[in-house]
Amino acid sequence: MESDALKKVLNYVDEHVTEKIELRDLSKIAGYSPFYFSKLFSETMGMPVTGYIRIRKLQHAVVSLLEGRKVLDVAFMYAFESHEGFTRAFTQLFGSTPSTVRRYLTSYTVPEYVVPDVKSKEGHMKTGNEEKLQHDMDQLVFEVLNESIEEAQKGFCTRIDVSFLPENRVKICDNGRGLPLSGDLHASKEVLDKILAGKPITNAEYSQMGDLVQPGMQTINSLCESQHITVNRDNRQFRQEYIRGVAQHEISMSESTGRSGTTVILKPDKAIFGETVFSRKKIIQWLKHKSADIANLMIQFYGSN
Repeated sequence: MESDALKKVLNYVDEHVTEKIELRDLSKIAGYSPFYFSKLFSETMGMPVTGYIRIRKLQHAVVSLLEGRKVLDVAFMYAFESHEGFTRAFTQLFGSTPSTVRRYLTSYTVPEYVVPDVKSKEGHMKTGNEEKLQHDMDQLVFEVLNESIEEAQKGFCTRIDVSFLPENRVKICDNGRGLPLSGDLHASKEVLDKILAGKPITNAEYSQMGDLVQPGMQTINSLCESQHITVNRDNRQFRQEYIRGVAQHEISMSESTGRSGTTVILKPDKAIFGETVFSRKKIIQWLKHKSADIANLMIQFYGSN
């Protein structure tokens, strides 16, 4: 499909996102029969046109929810037939219910649509995508480990444990100072939001991202199907759970007499990374290289994947 025709279609979807969008109207804009248009759209965008429309509606729905609208009102606003159908589609795409997103998501901007490079060769794209998935998945772990390495470089961390857990999860534990959380849970929430709060990233958005290079913890969190963080500091233990960057509850705080430090358990988003698994060898090599010049740092690896 020609880029100009595709741009007109994508622009039409955004302009009429609160309406019921018909296939025949889109195919007419593109200048093809409905059948041929559907075929070309799927080949170019990597998803059916109905799937794309649903994603755009749900992305715009997030903004409406954060503006304070009720879930039921948002469901009908974006032409879903029922509250249940909207909630089911929303949760399937973003991992969290509309109510949870409205309560805990800090901010959200509807991403601009991107017209793919239709001249790319399919074989090259497939090979490149496999390499990108592996690179980016390992980068999730590298980014978290960087936080522990920085603590060690400053002399506050003497041990880092990395555990490869079932279901393609990785647990990273250090005995550093722990994130600067306190008994003031409102202030602690602001700290976690600044460091970790992300936003749901769909597969369509990820496909337009370049290789992850020092992406930051918020982006890492957004690309994780789940991320659990436990912080021990000043005889207190703080816990929070995230799904695709969205906090799932208020910060949990309890008394603790254990050592200070931070523990992160992350699981990459399977909707994005598919069956790709962490490269245990690369992670071990990377961490040993990064820690080679740090004295008195013990590193332990557990499990396998």
